[in-house]
Amino acid sequence: MTAPGGKQKWVSFFLLSMTGGVIFQVAYIRFVYLGPTARALELTSQDYGNIVSVFGIVAMVMYFFGGWFADRYPPKRLIVIALAGVGVLDLYLSLAPGYLGTLAAHVLTAVLGMGLYWPALVKAIGMLGDSSEQGRLFGFLEGVRGIVSTVVGFAGTVVVSVAVAESAGVLWLIRVYGLLCFLLAVSIGVFVKENREQLARLGSSSVTLRQLLAAAKNKYTWLIGLTAMLMYCFYTTLGYFSPLLEHQYGVAAAMIAVIGVVRTYVFQFVAGPIGGVVVDKVTRSSPRFLRWMFAGSAMIALLFLVLPRQPALAWVALVLMFVLCFMVFASRGVYWATIGEVGVPESQRGGVIGLASGLAYLPDAFLPTLAAWWIGDPDASPAVPERGGGYSALFAFLLVTALLGLVMTTLTLRSRRRDLADAAAAEPASDPAPVESS
Repeated sequence: MTAPGGKQKWVSFFLLSMTGGVIFQVAYIRFVYLGPTARALELTSQDYGNIVSVFGIVAMVMYFFGGWFADRYPPKRLIVIALAGVGVLDLYLSLAPGYLGTLAAHVLTAVLGMGLYWPALVKAIGMLGDSSEQGRLFGFLEGVRGIVSTVVGFAGTVVVSVAVAESAGVLWLIRVYGLLCFLLAVSIGVFVKENREQLARLGSSSVTLRQLLAAAKNKYTWLIGLTAMLMYCFYTTLGYFSPLLEHQYGVAAAMIAVIGVVRTYVFQFVAGPIGGVVVDKVTRSSPRFLRWMFAGSAMIALLFLVLPRQPALAWVALVLMFVLCFMVFASRGVYWATIGEVGVPESQRGGVIGLASGLAYLPDAFLPTLAAWWIGDPDASPAVPERGGGYSALFAFLLVTALLGLVMTTLTLRSRRRDLADAAAAEPASDPAPVESS
C-alpha cells in the first residue's frame, strides 16, 4: 500500500478495515441466525453443524498456509480475489444448493478467507505505518471491523424482518452480503495503491516447519494455545444462546436477531479495548486478567446450569449472557499479549503464534457438531426432548472449560514466576526482576 501519511493512507486503511466486517458474515451467520439459516439452506441442524465444523477444520489448516500466499503475491491482489470469490460463493449459497453444495461453498470460503484474505490483510495493514504505529493501526482495525459488522448486522435484521418468512429473509441477507463483497473488491482494486518497493523489503510471513517444531518445545506455546482454546469454546457456542432465549425463556422472536447482533458485534468493539486497558492499568498481567475472566465465566456457566428456564427469568438469562459476552470479547485480544509478556524470543514468535493459533481455533472444528448433537433442532418446541443432555450438557461443558482455563492461567503465572526467579539467581550481580505473584 502507500507509504505512511496522507489522505491515501487513511482511505486505504478504512476500505481494508471495512472488508473485515463483511467477508466472514455468511460463514458466521449462525451467531445471529442459527435455526433460520439451517432452514433457509434446507438442512437439518445436525447437518448444518457438521458443515460448520468442516469449515472450522479447513480454516485452521489454511491458517498455516496463508503466510505462503502472502509472501508470494501482492496483498491487494489476494484481498480482491478473496472478496470476489466469497461474493460468488455467497450468491451460490443463496440458492440453497443442498448439503454437498453448501459444504463445498463453506470449504472454499475457508480457503479464500483464511488462506488468501486474512494474512494479506494483516500484511496490508502493517504496511500502512511504521513500527510506532502498529498498535494503533491494528487496534483501530478491530474497532472499524466491529462498527461495520454492527451496522451491517442491524441492517440485516431489517432485511430479515420485512421478509414474508424468516428463512427467505436469511437468503436475501446472504445475497446482500455477497453483493457487498463485490462492491468492496472493486473499491479495493480502484482506490487502494501498492508500493512494490516496500513489498520487496518485507520479510517472510509464513511459518516454517522448523519454527513449528521449535515452538512445540516451548512450554508457553501450549499454555497460551490451550488458554486461548478454552476461552474460544465460549465464543464458538454463543450462537446457541439465541434458541435458548427464544424457546426456553420466551424472549420474543423479533428481539432475537437484535440481541444476536449486539452479542456478536457490539461487544467486539466495546469489550476488547476495555480488556486491554484493564490489563495495562489494573492487573498488569494478561494471564492474571484471563484468570479473572475464566472465574467469572465459570460462575455464569454454573448459574445457567441451575437457573430455571422460565419466561419470568428471561431478563436474568439475558443479563447473564451479556456479562458472559463482555468477558469473552474482553479476553479475545488479550491472550495473545501473553506471548510478549512471558518473554518469548522474537525469533520464536512466528512459530509460537502459528502453533498456538492452531490450538486456539480448534473448537470451530468440533463444537458446532457437538452442540448440534446436544441441543438437536434449535427451533424445536420445549416439549420436544433435547438429545445428548441439551443445554445442561452445554453449560456443564462450559463450566469444565472455565475451570480448566483457571488451571492454565495459574500454571502460566507460576511458570513465569519460576523463570524470573531462575534468571535472577543466574545473575546475582544485577538487580532482580520483579516476581509476579500467582
